[in-house]
Amino acid sequence: MKDMLKRNISILINELLFTVLKIKAKLDKQVNSNNIFIIRFAHIGDFCIWLNSAKAYRELYPEKKIIFLTYSYKNITELAEATGYFDKVISFETEGFRRIRSLKWALHFSGDKIINANPSRSLLSDLFVLAVNVNCRIAQQSDITEMSLRALRRSDRIYDRVIPCDLNEMELIKNADFIRGLGLIDFRAGMFEIPEIPCKTEVPDEKYAIIFPDADTEIKMWDYKKFAEVIKNIIDIYQYKCLLLGGGKFKHVGTNINDIVNDANCINLMGQTSLAQCIQLVRNAQIVVSNDTGGAHIAAGVRTPCVVLAVGWNRGRFFPYKLEQINAEDVIPVDLIANVKCLGCGIENINRYNPECGIQGVPRCIAENTVEDVLDKIKEVMEQKNGKSVKQD
Repeated sequence: MKDMLKRNISILINELLFTVLKIKAKLDKQVNSNNIFIIRFAHIGDFCIWLNSAKAYRELYPEKKIIFLTYSYKNITELAEATGYFDKVISFETEGFRRIRSLKWALHFSGDKIINANPSRSLLSDLFVLAVNVNCRIAQQSDITEMSLRALRRSDRIYDRVIPCDLNEMELIKNADFIRGLGLIDFRAGMFEIPEIPCKTEVPDEKYAIIFPDADTEIKMWDYKKFAEVIKNIIDIYQYKCLLLGGGKFKHVGTNINDIVNDANCINLMGQTSLAQCIQLVRNAQIVVSNDTGGAHIAAGVRTPCVVLAVGWNRGRFFPYKLEQINAEDVIPVDLIANVKCLGCGIENINRYNPECGIQGVPRCIAENTVEDVLDKIKEVMEQKNGKSVKQD
């Protein structure tokens, strides 16, 4: 009840802010500025996928100062700065009433254009688009995973241009469509690259695998007991250590896995690494096994083979990857999904599923994957990586 009340108050405040800022934007005066603002409020996985397109803004606006606006909820500031794609990176505090303070800060920004580069536009990002004083506002055509159709139509009206894209396409292709719509007509969707971020972290001397047993929501998490069985097999067959990575919110999942595996070669680091440390560990791993979460996209960006248990309702959007140009060094994640008929989960919200499909709170497209299914995919990926068969007893 308390959480619902807080949510309703937050919605009411956002609606009031939208109305006020929309009036303010109409009264803004023309400015003479060299600034181009790119705004994208995204989780780490979405941000990684976008990096291939993000680098194109330098080519689109070579004489402009490119300022990237993001939020600190899922802090990607350090990674954004490390890419070198932007002249400046600004991260806003947007939780609770802190968003009002951040919006007051944004009111002092001015530039030639602001570009909302999010294919799932949100009211929160629109507030910051309206707060900044610019001559032109541009957005990518959006789906309705973050706002209703009515709210989206209202959102479209605050932009001078809304660039169309195929909403049924994979995210990499949609992002590339947007770049082409902005004027870089020869741009093609390719694999993104995550740069080195200097950090202190202990990388094991022995070969190791990385397991991401968590996700941003529990309904996307495969049974931890099955992960434990997979880890036992990786340790036995490949003689690898297994590092458990992920957020502190589900650290207990790592503890539960450790208790089942009961082997010193299984090390629980969930909640104990920064983003930079996580990237460094993934970069040096032999293989990653992951739920449908940012860890799988990090693996792709550092060219580490990955097996990912993808969700059925997002199939075609985030996995499998679809590229318009492929290089020899690209390592594309291999997605695994149980062969069940999709009941339409996630159509209105990417993290909501049809309860008719659930097995102990997890959709069947994830839950019905077996340990043997995952081990077969790992074997396939490792044979491709090593160019030879792996003997199993």
